[in-house]
Amino acid sequence: MKTRLILLVAIASVAWLAVSGCSEKKIDTAKVRDALQSLTGGARQNLDQGLKAIDEGDYAAAVRPLKTIAYKVKLNKAQTAILEDTITKVEARAARQK
Repeated sequence: MKTRLILLVAIASVAWLAVSGCSEKKIDTAKVRDALQSLTGGARQNLDQGLKAIDEGDYAAAVRPLKTIAYKVKLNKAQTAILEDTITKVEARAARQK
């Protein structure tokens, strides 16, 4: 009886982790917009283009404009961290799209 209870709890735990851990979460573009709201000109256009592509699910098209910002625009540490995290997530999703 005790063995069956432990087995049942283990199976339920694995099933719950598989369902909750494997769900597709959207990339939080609002967080990126808030962090980079000070951008102007071409950098703002690149940001808008990249985030629009993310919102539309076209991750491959989002990589280039975001990387352009990362390489050409002077950002503070918090902005850099958020942008790099977003680029990493977008590249991973773009690789799965191929």
